[in-house]
Amino acid sequence: AARGDTVNLRGFSAFNDFFLDGIRDAAVYNRDTFDIQSVEVLKGPAATLFGRGSTGGAINQVTKAPTLGAFNIVNADIGSNDEVRGTIDIDHPLSDTSAVRLNSMGESSDVAGRDDVRNRRWGVAPAAEFGIGQATTVTLAYEHLSENDRPDEGVPFVVGVPAAAAPRGADYGLLSDKFTSDVDIGTFVLRHEFSDNISVTNTVRAANYAFFNQFAAPNFGSVKSGGLGPPTAATPTASILVGRDAPSSEGDQTNVTDQLDFTARFTTGPLTHVLVVGGEAASQTNLLQRFNNPFNSNNNWVPETPLLNPNPNTPLPFEPVTSTQATNANSQAAYITDTVGLGSQFDLIVGARVDRFAAYYHQVTLTTGAVLNLQRVDVVASPHVALVYKPAPWQSFYVSYGTSFDPSAEALTLTAKTANLGPVKGVTYEAGSKTSLFNGGMLLTAAIFHTVVDNAQSNDPDNPSVTVLDGNETVNGFELGATGHIGEHISLDAGYTYLDGKTSGIGASGPYNGTVAPNVAKNALNVFAEYRFDPQWEVGLGANYLGRRFADVYNTASAPSYLVWNAMLEWKITPKLALQLNGINLFNTLYYDNIYYTSSSENHAIPGAGRTVKLTARASF
Repeated sequence: AARGDTVNLRGFSAFNDFFLDGIRDAAVYNRDTFDIQSVEVLKGPAATLFGRGSTGGAINQVTKAPTLGAFNIVNADIGSNDEVRGTIDIDHPLSDTSAVRLNSMGESSDVAGRDDVRNRRWGVAPAAEFGIGQATTVTLAYEHLSENDRPDEGVPFVVGVPAAAAPRGADYGLLSDKFTSDVDIGTFVLRHEFSDNISVTNTVRAANYAFFNQFAAPNFGSVKSGGLGPPTAATPTASILVGRDAPSSEGDQTNVTDQLDFTARFTTGPLTHVLVVGGEAASQTNLLQRFNNPFNSNNNWVPETPLLNPNPNTPLPFEPVTSTQATNANSQAAYITDTVGLGSQFDLIVGARVDRFAAYYHQVTLTTGAVLNLQRVDVVASPHVALVYKPAPWQSFYVSYGTSFDPSAEALTLTAKTANLGPVKGVTYEAGSKTSLFNGGMLLTAAIFHTVVDNAQSNDPDNPSVTVLDGNETVNGFELGATGHIGEHISLDAGYTYLDGKTSGIGASGPYNGTVAPNVAKNALNVFAEYRFDPQWEVGLGANYLGRRFADVYNTASAPSYLVWNAMLEWKITPKLALQLNGINLFNTLYYDNIYYTSSSENHAIPGAGRTVKLTARASF
C-alpha cells in the first residue's frame, strides 16, 4: 500500500515534487485540501524554478491567504462511505491593511468497496497578514494535520494481473495495520516593494513530519515452505495461500528552508526584462526506525491466509526495532531567470540554477551492532531556455529546452549502491501552444515533448525512503487540454495525454531493452462538463479513463485499463446556502489506483473506491 501521496507526471514519479507556496513539501503523509486555495501542476522539468526533482513536473499547493473581505464559510459532508467531514473557513480583517484567517477540518470516512479501510484526520491552519496593499507585507502562517488511518493493503497479483478471484472487499492485511502522521508547518514571509518595478521576498519555512507505519501487505514471498513459490496458471485458485510481509517503520523528518527572491522590471533599449534572481538554503533531517520483519525467513510467522477468503483478524506478533537510520541533508542554490520581451510578439525566457545537495547517512543494525556511514555530495547546474511567439493577444506558441536532476539521497536515504550513483538527469524538448477563446472564457492548450532520463530511480510505494533503480527511460508524448466556459451555461475541464515510455537497463532477472516503462499508461483522458440551468441549478457529468499499465520493467505484469464515470448536482437555495450531490464511480467499476510489483512473489495492487454518493452543504454568513 502506498504511504503518502503518490503521483506520476508525464510518466515519472512526483513523490518528492510537492511544494507548498513555492517551498518544497517532500514528506511521507497524505495531504488535505482544507487550507488549499488552488493547486498548480507544472508539467515538464522545472529545475530552474524548484531545483532537484521535477522530471515530469511539480505540484505547487497555494494556501488560503487572509483577505480584507470578511466572511465565514462552513462545509459539511456526509457520504455513503460512512463519511462525515466538516470544514470551517473564517476570514476577519483587523484593520484596513491587516487580516487573520482560520481554516479547520475534521473527517471520518471509509472507502466504498473496501471492507476494513478507515480514514481519520483533523487539521487547523491559522494565518495572519499585515500590510495588505502596502509596500511592506508580513505573513505568518501555521498548519497542523493529523491522520490515523487503517490503510488499504491491496490484493496480490496472480499470474501477472491483480487477482481476479479476490473478493472485492477482501482484506489481506491485518486489522491492527495503521498509518499515523502528524505534520506541523510554520511559515514567515516578508515582502517589500521598493517601487512598482522592484520587489524582494524572503520566505522562511520550518516543518516537522512524524509518521508511524505498521502494516502487513499481501506477499507470496521469495522463499516458500515446501518449495511452492508464487502461484502459476496451473495452481488451483482454492489452494492459493497469501503471506503477510511487514516492513513496518517509524520516522520523524524536519525541513528548514530560507528562500530569497529579487524581482526587477526594466528596459534595455528596445528590450523589456522581468528579471528574477534568488537563492535558497535548506536543511533536512530524517530519523527512521525499522521493525523486524520475519517474512521470507519465516513466511508463516503470521499464518498464511486463503486467497478466496482472507482472514484479517489474526494478531500481529510484536517485533522489535532492528535498525535505526539518521540522515542529514543540506542544500544551497542560486538561480536567475530573465524574461526578455523582443517586441510585441516574442518573449525569450532564459534561466539557470546551480544546486549543491549534500547528504550524510548513518545506519546502525541493532541485532549485529554493524554501523554503516555513507555520504553523497552533488553539484548540478540546470539551464532552461524557451521562446514564445504571440501572433495575437489570444494565442501563443512556444518551444523550450529544460533539464532536471534527482540526487540519489533525494528521499533522505542511501544504500551502498545508490551512494556511488550520480544524480538522475533528464532533458526535455517541448513545443506547444495556448489559445484563448470566447473572450477569454475558454483556454485551449497543446504540448508535444521528448524526455530522456538516465539512471532513473523511483520510490518503493511500500517504503518511500527506499529507492528502486529503473534504468534509462525515454518518454515521448503529447497533451491536449480545454478549461473554461462556453457561453453562459456550459463549463468544461478536459485533458488528454498520450505517453510512449520506453526503458532499458539490467535488473535482478537480467537485461531489458525497449520495454514499456512501468506504471505509464499510453492513454489517459479526463473530462467533466457542467451545465447551469439558472442561477440556482447546475448539473455535471464526467469520466476518467486510464489505459493499461505494466507493473514491472520486464512487462510480465500489468493492471487493466479502466473508465470511471462521475456526476454532480448543485442547488443554490440562497446566495449563502447551497447543497451539492456528488456521485463518484457511478457504475461501481473495479479498477486499481496504485500498483507495486518487484517480482511474481512480491507485489500488490490497490483497488480504487467503489460507488460513492456524497452530499455537501455549504453555508456562508
